Amino acid sequence: MNMLIHNSIEKDHIIDILLDNGLFKMPDGRQLYEASEHELKKIICTKIDNGFPFCSIS
Repeated sequence: MNMLIHNSIEKDHIIDILLDNGLFKMPDGRQLYEASEHELKKIICTKIDNGFPFCSIS
């Protein structure tokens, strides 16, 4: 259960980053909370900043 809570907090933090950067919906029109954590991280890495630890350098 702790892992579930930790993942939820991380997803909430990712959504906060996206909101702070003016992204309010997914490119396909879904609300941010409807996306998976992986999808949210992909948006951060491609649209905002590649400097987060979970962004791969490629």
